[in-house]
Amino acid sequence: MLIQILKEYKNRTEYSILNNFYTCQIVSIYTLEKGTLIIPGILLNKMQKEEINILNAWLRHQDNQLILLPAWREVNLGEYFNTSVGIIVKKTEGSYHKIPLDYEIEAAVKEKVFFENGKTFGINYRNNLSSGLITVVTLPLLDYKMMDFEDEFKNCFSRFMQGKACTQEKFEKNNDKVDIDNVHVFLIILLAAGVQLDKDIASNIFKNFGAKIEEEILSLKYKELVRDQYINDKKLMDKGMKITVEKNLKAFINVIKERRENKDGWH
Repeated sequence: MLIQILKEYKNRTEYSILNNFYTCQIVSIYTLEKGTLIIPGILLNKMQKEEINILNAWLRHQDNQLILLPAWREVNLGEYFNTSVGIIVKKTEGSYHKIPLDYEIEAAVKEKVFFENGKTFGINYRNNLSSGLITVVTLPLLDYKMMDFEDEFKNCFSRFMQGKACTQEKFEKNNDKVDIDNVHVFLIILLAAGVQLDKDIASNIFKNFGAKIEEEILSLKYKELVRDQYINDKKLMDKGMKITVEKNLKAFINVIKERRENKDGWH
């Protein structure tokens, strides 16, 4: 996955430190490509309204990930992004695995990446099933004064990047015949949530994801997943489970499980 940093702020110290972990592409906010964008959270206050609007439009695409890292100031991210919950970064005194921290996150989200002693220091959030991923982290991963924790920080990065292919370490290319797309992902989510795929697949896809997909296409995608051993008739196989982890699908799966348990959730 492509990792991007903003040309407008390319000389910031955080971006210099980031290059120790990843090879990044410098882009203008007006020419963002599909992939991952990393921004120090403190820059949000310096960006123009037009630039924030561009970020929100970019985040409408499921494959995109915005990662917000220190430096921080106290902020309610709901003032900048389309969110259905409050995501507040505020000052604190705390630590994570002995790493000193100055900020924590208050947010009613299901996917907490870093937390300790009742405080949250990293989250993943999607506004809906088809939107991009917003990752908020207050660990000082790009602070040059914290380089004693470099090995720990490398592990932290690997936990919230939306694609293992973006790491600089040697990556074994996926030689699977099927190229996993959104339709494959929809089917994997449904099966992981306990929805059987032997009938009414199109109806279930539309009900849960708002996407109208022809039965022929769904049948083809289903057969591809079975053929390449991502799923069998009744459950996910190891490769399918791996997709749920790599694409951060746990929250989506839980939502559909809850809907099935509560019939009112379908209305």
